[in-house]
Amino acid sequence: MLQKSFRPYPGALLNPCADPIFKILFTDESDEAHQALTCFLSDILGKTVTDVVLQPNELSGESDSDKQSEFDINCKIDGKIANVEMQGENDKQSYGKRAEYHAAHVLNHYTPKGMDWDKIPQVFQISVLNFIFDADAEKSINHYVLRNKDGRTISDTLNVIFMELPKIKKLDDDIARLTKTQMWGKFFLYASDAEKQNYVQKLTEENGGIKMAFTVLKNVSQDELNWYHETRYWMHVSDELTMKNAARREGRAEGIAEGEHKKAVEDAITLIKKYKVAPETASADMGVSVEDVLQSLKLYNQNKDSRES
Repeated sequence: MLQKSFRPYPGALLNPCADPIFKILFTDESDEAHQALTCFLSDILGKTVTDVVLQPNELSGESDSDKQSEFDINCKIDGKIANVEMQGENDKQSYGKRAEYHAAHVLNHYTPKGMDWDKIPQVFQISVLNFIFDADAEKSINHYVLRNKDGRTISDTLNVIFMELPKIKKLDDDIARLTKTQMWGKFFLYASDAEKQNYVQKLTEENGGIKMAFTVLKNVSQDELNWYHETRYWMHVSDELTMKNAARREGRAEGIAEGEHKKAVEDAITLIKKYKVAPETASADMGVSVEDVLQSLKLYNQNKDSRES
């Protein structure tokens, strides 16, 4: 009896937006994967990176009670530390805190006792987000550092960088108008799309790092085990979404505080009003029901009309 293949058709490519595939894309034991990671880091940091060394993906705490960290990609780059993640969901609208904690944990882990303060390494927590984190920010790639209320930077030690894929998806596909980092976003979004392969090929011609990543993707897509991991990942995503939708229908909204849900609806309305996004798309991006968004949008428009009159 022939074993069922998880690969949908010969020549199909894995989806880099699936967490396990994103990870293997940059950590596969091949020169192409190492070059791809080096180029990706160079592009998103805006500076040439030359020395990239992978580190253990699991970091322990100082005690058994400390919160642990497990990363997709953890590496040292030219004396600095970088943690790279693919994140598909803004669980409880709290991913900002999670990213901040990861950056602080990495800093603490790689700073030995007695080190001079001026020698403490920079830390970069880099996340590719398959959701909208900040609907008010127009840029698709945003760099956050520790500042005071007047905007003065206290230090450039802790750095958090978010690439928001839904914003990049809405950008024109004209490669000439994209930054190198935005090209990576288009690659993550389109690499597995059979109808976008001509466009992906053009991306590889414009960006050498993407060319290396595409080579890795084609190679790892030959491995049936990787298709199994991707299938399991999407099943988990589907199960989580189903449970949340069921909870909302039953009026329980498990795991989502009322204030967090309200903020998500407000962000969805911002997407609709500011970026002309369809209500169905905005609600999906923010992880809330389209009914809640339409009801709030109706109230927003009524209040606007009242203010103008």
